[in-house]
Amino acid sequence: MSNRTEAFSFIRDYSKITLSLSIGEKLKMLGDEKSVVLSFDDGPAPVTALEDILGTLQRHEIRAEFYVLGSEVKQYPEAARMIVRQGHDIQNHSWGHPNLATETEQNVRWELEQTQDIIHATTGATPTKIRPPYGAGGFRGNIDPELLAVADDLSLTIVTWDIDTEDWKAPRGLGPEKIRNIETQFTQQQRKVSFNVLMHVQQATARDLPSFIAQLKEWGFTIAEP
Repeated sequence: MSNRTEAFSFIRDYSKITLSLSIGEKLKMLGDEKSVVLSFDDGPAPVTALEDILGTLQRHEIRAEFYVLGSEVKQYPEAARMIVRQGHDIQNHSWGHPNLATETEQNVRWELEQTQDIIHATTGATPTKIRPPYGAGGFRGNIDPELLAVADDLSLTIVTWDIDTEDWKAPRGLGPEKIRNIETQFTQQQRKVSFNVLMHVQQATARDLPSFIAQLKEWGFTIAEP
């Protein structure tokens, strides 16, 4: 082998090693010693999407959170029971998905109380968290006082999310464009060690969930229980 060929071979191998190290450093930056909780809004319908999501979670032995609408629990009680039977947390997402930050305290109370009651009557579980639709009135520094008062009365903790997958935006699901956006959100919160990842009960998300779970693991994240 000529000296020129040996030199070329060395440069090529060195480049591969450097690239591998660079990728490893990026993965470590994203997920090393960090965890995510998977959460889903707007269920339990459509039921076929929910069934697919639950199937994926079961295969991967993942427990998740489902923030459900009281109106849909009333319409699809067996779907709500399925969530609880499979070991997931079922939580309050209001009755009809209004912007709670613009509602009167009376209306907020009706939305949350009715949802608490139907979830408990249907599944036997009592929600301990409320994730307001759109996150309205729920983010730290911008908590809606009526929402806070009602949540306190019902022993509900107001929560939002850390990573918004935007899976509801066109094109729906968790395709390459969404993955890039999710990666950016993680890198912008480098000091955080635990993240709540927001998704929705819809068919496109159910379709892409297996590959998304694989991506999270590739980034190095541990998928934690709620």
